[in-house]
Amino acid sequence: MTARGLDPWFTFHGALYNADLLQVLSAVDIGVSPDPRNAMNDISSMNKIMEYMTLEKPVVQFDLKEGRASAGEAALYARPNDPVDFAAQMATLIADPGLRTRMGRLGRARVLDRLSWAHSVPQLLAAYDRIFGRIGR
Repeated sequence: MTARGLDPWFTFHGALYNADLLQVLSAVDIGVSPDPRNAMNDISSMNKIMEYMTLEKPVVQFDLKEGRASAGEAALYARPNDPVDFAAQMATLIADPGLRTRMGRLGRARVLDRLSWAHSVPQLLAAYDRIFGRIGR
């Protein structure tokens, strides 16, 4: 970063939790999820995507199956494992504050209306009923 003169625009905090994490995430304009496509990441829900969306932050991520299922229209998707396209998607959001705002609002609504714990409980309980119903037979 230093060699490229980027230090004034980037801060790497390391691991943050609780109020420290909330403070930093609240200050960003764009959430990035640079997890590459591989067998695990393609089927994993990334906590950071949910955190960004909850805080109305638009997301840039590689086009992963579960990432798209989680973020929907709240993210721009780069070609898998293509850092140049990833940077281009970030540039799109940097250049368009209105798009950032719209995507951020879509993400928060998605979390509240479809992905929050309250919406997951019935499905989880139904899965337990199916599993324990089969075991009991």
